[in-house]
Amino acid sequence: MQKNLGRQGKLPSQNQVDEMKKDLNFKQRQLNDAEMTAAKLQVEVEARTADLDKISNLEARIDKEMETVAEGINKMEDEMRNKFMRVDELAGQFQEEKVRLGLIR
Repeated sequence: MQKNLGRQGKLPSQNQVDEMKKDLNFKQRQLNDAEMTAAKLQVEVEARTADLDKISNLEARIDKEMETVAEGINKMEDEMRNKFMRVDELAGQFQEEKVRLGLIR
């Protein structure tokens, strides 16, 4: 009994208990708000990660497309150089073909 009487003197008052309940409720609301914010931020991070992946894929596709276009340009430039440098040769071949077909005697 002595122990129980000693404990009774250490118990908080009703006002202190009410204050502790208010603090607990306040802190619980703050925790809930923080958890909601964390969940929203996680969704945002996932969305931004997906966007980054899309951009990376697009960048790779653009690089491939640029390589293809550059190869096409190089091929066209090479064809133009070779054809214009060989104008006399092509004209001679044309004349030979006309003779062969009998268009010129």
